[in-house]
Amino acid sequence: MKEFLAPIPVMEKMVEKLQQLYSDHDKKAEGIIQFHLKHNKENIDCFIQADYENLKLNEGIAKSPTVTIKSTFYNWLDLAGGKLNPVFGVMSGKLKFKGDTSFFKVLPRKSLNGSVLVPEDPVTKFEKNPSKYWKKPRKVIVLNASPRGQNGYTDFYLEPFIEGMKKKTVVEVVHFNKYQIKPCTGCFSCWMNTPGKCKYHENDDFHVLAEKMFEADLIVYAFPIYADGMPGVLKNYFDRSVSRAYPYMINGMKRVRHPRRFINKNHSMVIFSICGFFEMINFEPVRAYFKALAHNRHIPIVGEIYRTTAVGLYGNPFTYKKLNNIFYALENAGEQIIDSGKIKRKTKRIITQKVVGKKQDLVKINEWWNEKKSSKDYNY
Repeated sequence: MKEFLAPIPVMEKMVEKLQQLYSDHDKKAEGIIQFHLKHNKENIDCFIQADYENLKLNEGIAKSPTVTIKSTFYNWLDLAGGKLNPVFGVMSGKLKFKGDTSFFKVLPRKSLNGSVLVPEDPVTKFEKNPSKYWKKPRKVIVLNASPRGQNGYTDFYLEPFIEGMKKKTVVEVVHFNKYQIKPCTGCFSCWMNTPGKCKYHENDDFHVLAEKMFEADLIVYAFPIYADGMPGVLKNYFDRSVSRAYPYMINGMKRVRHPRRFINKNHSMVIFSICGFFEMINFEPVRAYFKALAHNRHIPIVGEIYRTTAVGLYGNPFTYKKLNNIFYALENAGEQIIDSGKIKRKTKRIITQKVVGKKQDLVKINEWWNEKKSSKDYNY
């Protein structure tokens, strides 16, 4: 269990960090910095003892300190972190010094950043504007992440979209339910112990699937909405993908992110999702997730296809014409995404056209589920 640190352990960690820099420090000297700090109505007395080799924190009051500082614990942290100017601190009464204040130079102030070699992975022109720099993908992989695989409605609606893409390029369909991927345990072994390789590397199929996905220029992530989000098996895959990034942080387009270990500069993705509800708002959670994912994985989204009432359209003979029009539009969307890296608005409007749920529709849906339950025919 993680414990909340008290002031003394915080000071110890600070001195440990300073000690890492001390060997190359050019202001080494012998002496003592005494601290009289207040925190939550408690007095904290400790001192840093310095010689020409080490910095050491001790609790208590030292004899004949070189310099003494009195303040609150938070004001000292602000001073040490460079957030509080010492002159302003003294003038405002936040800091009180006694003795040789120049001795504070014994504490190193430079950062370790200069000694860390961070891999470069800058924002690309393609990432900023994929349609402008679009190149016809040589290979597309469609990852069907439905736990029901080829028996689900995701596969049913994917078929015309895939056929449209196949007219233009090579397409491989991967059914997630044929792979075993264990959940991430958050051990960071892939960052610390065996960089780039999960501890489950030999015990499941993650690395096999990840390498297959890396070969594609365009990836279509297809899945049904499960419990207001993506199926857990797909989330496991994304969680485990942290092994394919470095732990370091770099600037992205709008915020920081990790540099990639494996770089395909023309990687892009399409989100393809279905649900049984009537309202498009049910896709908002996954839209937000994939927007963040696209940034942090350096892979722009070039197309989004969301289809509500997926089961209802299939099972209702009176919506046959609408379903047929949607299928034609899905095939057109497949061609368009390969040709230009985007789907035309008119095509998207046909695919996402509303089905208004009336009270009688809900009655029929509920009756249908009850019939399925009674017949024990769960392969709906």
